[in-house]
Amino acid sequence: MVFTYCSLIYSFLPFLGVIRVVLLAGIALLASYMMSASNYTNRKVYQNSIVLAWIGFLGSMVMSLLVSYDRGLTLQILEGSFKHFLVFMVAIKIIDTERRLDLFIGVFAGCSILMALNTILNYFVFGSTYDSSFRAMGVESGIFGDPNDLALLFNTSVPLLLYFLFERKRKLISLAGLILVLTAVMLTYSRGGFVGLCAVGAGFFLLSLKRGKGAIPLIVAIALFFWVLAPQDYKDRISTIKDEAGIGEVEKAEPTRLDMWELIIKEGMDRPILGAGAGCSYYVSGLSMRDWHSIHNSFIQAFSEMGMIGLFFYLLLFALPFKQYRRAIKSAHSREMDADSKRFSFIHLSFLAFAVTACFLPQAYSPILFTLLGMSIIQTQLISKKNHSPLI
Repeated sequence: MVFTYCSLIYSFLPFLGVIRVVLLAGIALLASYMMSASNYTNRKVYQNSIVLAWIGFLGSMVMSLLVSYDRGLTLQILEGSFKHFLVFMVAIKIIDTERRLDLFIGVFAGCSILMALNTILNYFVFGSTYDSSFRAMGVESGIFGDPNDLALLFNTSVPLLLYFLFERKRKLISLAGLILVLTAVMLTYSRGGFVGLCAVGAGFFLLSLKRGKGAIPLIVAIALFFWVLAPQDYKDRISTIKDEAGIGEVEKAEPTRLDMWELIIKEGMDRPILGAGAGCSYYVSGLSMRDWHSIHNSFIQAFSEMGMIGLFFYLLLFALPFKQYRRAIKSAHSREMDADSKRFSFIHLSFLAFAVTACFLPQAYSPILFTLLGMSIIQTQLISKKNHSPLI
């Protein structure tokens, strides 16, 4: 997790990339797990329906290989996703206590804080910006080399930092981390990041109404504070969201985001079952718009690349955690399980952050989603054990 989500470490220790430290860590993880598998209590965790949906999603990638525009690219996507799957399968097995789950969540949130700190330093101290523009960058390349993808990481970590702030100790550390991450989201100038952050705020507001109104003034204060201090360029960029979507326009000189999505969906309907091949959305957008760029919507990306089959399993990866969350919350009647239900609420809020932000990004295969799925399954398992009931 550290070498994936805190990728700035390669800027200081580049030899780690040369020796492929993530692969070595994965091999060590699998080897140590095989030697100690009998020590963990999550024996039936693989019966969770999310695991089956994950396998179905991988199967969709394999089937799309048969019709792929670029089989080499599809194989690369499949290889990366399979590595995430292996780590995911081990993680949901060995993280079998509340303390380990909090550590799992904390490592992810901590990586986000370090990336946010580096983003802020790049912007204000080193003057490093993305593509010679005014947008801050966390690292020069990799899965977080684009400010929009970086904003996705930050948005999904915000609810987890709120969890530590309101439900755990060391609140000053959590508050400082939250301020850093929110500042970094703003400096990415990502419109999708802004919309996703608004969704987090709305979700946390509703959650606060259910659990008490003590957090609402803090939400309002933080929102007003950041909006007042936001650069004018950021406000100007956010104000173009309506124009980007084409809302209310009759005649448009250039296609808007919604126009592009419509064209890509129509192009995808020519290959509705298996799609154009995982990772091959470039070809779909090139054929539909003569614009060889990524499709900036993860759900449309999943449809265009893996057809209706892939989209079905992709939607299940969002629907099943919500279904299990609802059932788990209803079953958490005892005070002993209240901490689990609160933690699950914040994990679920991170899913909301990912889903909304991903509507504006081509991140159908992001490892962030599969990390959140792992958190959800582990939390479901903990509640199931306390409730003495089968897996939800």
